[in-house]
Amino acid sequence: MSTAPSTRAVRVLVADDDALVREAYRSFFRTTPTYTLVGEARNGNEAHDTYATLLPDVVLMDLQMPTCSGIEATSRICARWSNACVVALTTFGTREYIVAALRAGASGYLLKDTGAHNLVAGIEQAMRGDMPMSASVRRQLVDSVTSDNPVGRQPVDIGLTPRETELLGWLTQGLTNVQIGRQMYVSEGSVKQYLAHVGDKMGVKSRTQILVRAIQLNIVDPHSLPAVSEHMAAR
Repeated sequence: MSTAPSTRAVRVLVADDDALVREAYRSFFRTTPTYTLVGEARNGNEAHDTYATLLPDVVLMDLQMPTCSGIEATSRICARWSNACVVALTTFGTREYIVAALRAGASGYLLKDTGAHNLVAGIEQAMRGDMPMSASVRRQLVDSVTSDNPVGRQPVDIGLTPRETELLGWLTQGLTNVQIGRQMYVSEGSVKQYLAHVGDKMGVKSRTQILVRAIQLNIVDPHSLPAVSEHMAAR
């Protein structure tokens, strides 16, 4: 994922066909000193071309736009720039859109009613590689994976250690690397190392791919994991 130097504001590109929505973003980022809105796009083609010109740190991508959808634009951007950080920000929280956006390479998926605080937190998480998702979106993603897997099927043994299996459980709960570290009493760097080792064993790289593959292999059961309190989730 792309990361912005701490000495300058995070450069944001917004892609949305609704002029009022773009104006709302404009007003928001004008009053958020650690971020700067460097460009706007009204459809997927403009998003791709503007990205090529500006190379922003993060893109906030609406999914349903004319001419070229946000999903297609995300796919084109991520295929051309492997370190692109694209966060889907949309009113559509259905499985079809969620799965398509993540397959296209989106670094996260937030609903437009997420609120200013969660939007900023989501951007920061995406840039750290923490795969932000609205709670309802994560549930839809988990359900879309588990619906094809028979209940009670034995987990596939791929040589995970107990700690790596524990980490997958917290990942499925939606915790960030920092939050997982607190639960496991290890540093954020150690969490990243655990994730890298797990990804190598699964033959995948991104957090999204690790999450989906863990559920497919029945290594974790998202329906029986311990609940995480709202206080912990907000930390």
